[in-house]
Parts: sequence; C-alpha cells; structure tokens
Amino acid sequence: MLRGKIINISFLKSDLDKIPMSKIFRDNLPKTEGTIDMNEERRRFIRHPLSYPLKTRVIQPGEEVSHISSESENIGAGGLLFTCSRELQVESEVEIELIVEKRTFVLDGKVVRCVKKPDGEGYSIAITFHNPNELLKMRMMEQVVRIAMFKNRVEKRFNVKLDFGRVAKEWIKRYSEAFAKRYDV
Repeated sequence: MLRGKIINISFLKSDLDKIPMSKIFRDNLPKTEGTIDMNEERRRFIRHPLSYPLKTRVIQPGEEVSHISSESENIGAGGLLFTCSRELQVESEVEIELIVEKRTFVLDGKVVRCVKKPDGEGYSIAITFHNPNELLKMRMMEQVVRIAMFKNRVEKRFNVKLDFGRVAKEWIKRYSEAFAKRYDV
C-alpha cells in the first residue's frame, strides 16, 4: 500500500492527447504525393486527385438505364473525372454515388467528355454539375476530401490516430477562407 505518495494517473482519450494540438497544427506539414497547395493552384477550378470507388447510374439517350462500377480520378468545382470500363455518350445524364469518410454523396451530372485511356483500359469520363445544389454538394465533398487528406498527413507525421471532427475544425480555421475563394467566380 502506498501512503503519503502522490501518484499521477492519466487516462488518455486517444493517441492524439499525447501530443498538444498546438504542436500538431503549428507545424508546417510536408506535402504528400497528390496533394495540391491551396496557395499554389492557379486554375479556375481546382482538380483534386481522388481515387474512390463509385456507383454510377447512367441514362443515355435511347438506352435503358444502366448501373456501372467505376473509380474516381479527380474532383473540382466544375465536375468529376472518373474511369469507366465502357464508353458513355456525351450529354448522358449520370447519378454518381461516392462514399468519403463514411459520408455518402449522391451527385447528378452530365457527361461532357469521354476519352479512351492511353493504355486502352477503359475510358476517362468527365462530368459537369450545373445545378446549384449539385455544385454545393460537390464543394462539400471536395472539402471533406481535403480534410481527410490533411488528417492523413498529420496522422502519418505524428504516428497518431485523430478524430475527423476535431481535425475538421482545425482545417476550417486554417483553410476555409482560401477554399471559399476558389469557388468565387
């Protein structure tokens, strides 16, 4: 039995609590492959590398509605680029379902370009979103992706597991203003 001794016991809620948040978010994190520095991008619409499985519902003129599996290549305010095993007609309507960080996004768009991939393995399909609701969903999805990438960089650098919500708050404080300016037209 310990009498007269002070014993400090700490209960860690997560590995993150081992490192002060001010230390984690003060440091300049190294860019990882495929990330785009918000201050370096000069295009009208940011293209953000994104590789997620998609469920795609296709409505082509004169054909039955079809469902195909595909994979995203990149996203931006203007639309989404994805890989597909079959050719899609320009002007075809599509409904894309994408799950990012346990959040499901369903977006309606229109095919604006379909190009056979250089390796001959499928097609690169570009879709655009003109409806303001779809653009807002796309913007939200891109923001979730950016936060997830930021979270992954921090986790890798400090070898910790982070809560998405906590990281999202920090990302919003740091980058939301610059992110919003990218969508001003």
